[in-house]
Amino acid sequence: MADDQRVSPAWTWLVPLAGATAAFGGVLLVTPPGWSALSDVLFGLPRGPNAEAAAYALGAAGSLGLVVLLGLAGLCWLLDGVLRQVVMRR
Repeated sequence: MADDQRVSPAWTWLVPLAGATAAFGGVLLVTPPGWSALSDVLFGLPRGPNAEAAAYALGAAGSLGLVVLLGLAGLCWLLDGVLRQVVMRR
């Protein structure tokens, strides 16, 4: 198989997704109003301080989740490249 037609192993995309999901969930666990922020924003019309808290929690969770996703994707890409070079030398 040509190098440009190779298939990436499953861990190269599972690890970043799992890490981003854990970061998103972790932020919502420790930031008030927590998981209820999702239901407030998606299914209700939050008003006042609760709306601000929900927006802050979801914004922080989403931002950290994106940073973790991109960081782990880069690390997995580099590790996959190094492992392929080691395997190809044998």
